[in-house]
Amino acid sequence: MYAINHAATALLLRKKESKLPLLPLLISVQFVEILWVLFNYLGWEHFSVSNGSIHLDYLPYSHSIFSGVAAAALSFCVINLGYHNRKLAVAFAIGVLSHVVIDLIFHEKDIRLSPFFPTPVWGFGIIDYPMLNFVIEFAYGIGCWWYFKGNKALLWVIIIFNIVDLPIMLAHGDLLTPFVHYPFLLPSVILFQILITWYFVYRYANPKRNKK
Repeated sequence: MYAINHAATALLLRKKESKLPLLPLLISVQFVEILWVLFNYLGWEHFSVSNGSIHLDYLPYSHSIFSGVAAAALSFCVINLGYHNRKLAVAFAIGVLSHVVIDLIFHEKDIRLSPFFPTPVWGFGIIDYPMLNFVIEFAYGIGCWWYFKGNKALLWVIIIFNIVDLPIMLAHGDLLTPFVHYPFLLPSVILFQILITWYFVYRYANPKRNKK
């Protein structure tokens, strides 16, 4: 799933507990992806380009089920014990786990049970069908907005970012050559997507900006 719809997941958590601050929830749903960006920069994880497509074939530390559970548990303990905010701790932990669960649906078979073992690996592979991927993600983002009862500006943010993502979903062949020669480009693009979606979702989902 692309950045805008992971960010939209934070709207589900924010609606459930309306007094929770939105920014930590936005961070929680992309925490795993931030780790992936960092680990790619460090060379601990990597992707490949073959058969005209990008394959996230080595992300055991950031995206394994064990890592997701461990990150969720650790974040719960830090927030609950350090900031004495149990509701935020629970919501943040759920946000962290949501990323791995959602990626299990969209990724190829590249999600490990644990970083310590190469098998088993899971993934339903929806990403291999770009138009289906687009339709499901688009519907999910709109669904999150509807549940949150967001304003029209937030709806347009979700719509526009989903449309902007479509060419990336459809990209293949020679269009991916720059990522082969400059591996840092892909994590940089994803990091930029995360930051810009954080900004726009936070700005237009802020309760002070929403129309009553």
